[in-house]
Amino acid sequence: MMSNPDQKTRVLVVSLPGFMQNMLCETFNNRLDVDLVGVVGGGLSAVSTIQQKQPDLVVIDSSVPVSEAKALILWMKEENQQARSLVLVDTTQQSNKAAGTGADIVLRSYSLGDHLDRVLEDLRSK
Repeated sequence: MMSNPDQKTRVLVVSLPGFMQNMLCETFNNRLDVDLVGVVGGGLSAVSTIQQKQPDLVVIDSSVPVSEAKALILWMKEENQQARSLVLVDTTQQSNKAAGTGADIVLRSYSLGDHLDRVLEDLRSK
């Protein structure tokens, strides 16, 4: 995945426009160790952006329909994409559904700030 631990982590955000998308963009833009390579509103846009930008991490917000998130994650695995998938959820029901999508990481949206350092560190160590 990332050969140089000092290299910035390339992140793609998949989220419908709105508060959460804005918050995610702000979170990643404020980090010196992250390069936000794109923000897309759905799975189809994400596929072409992943192919073009080759992100290390694809963050999928709970605003994206579960079926679309699942299809995107399945495509990533079938195409042997190197990017890891992180699905953000708001409810226990969403968490249970996200676990069934094959996502690499599932986090509650409100806990992203608490776990982001560890997620990025894990990516850099691979």
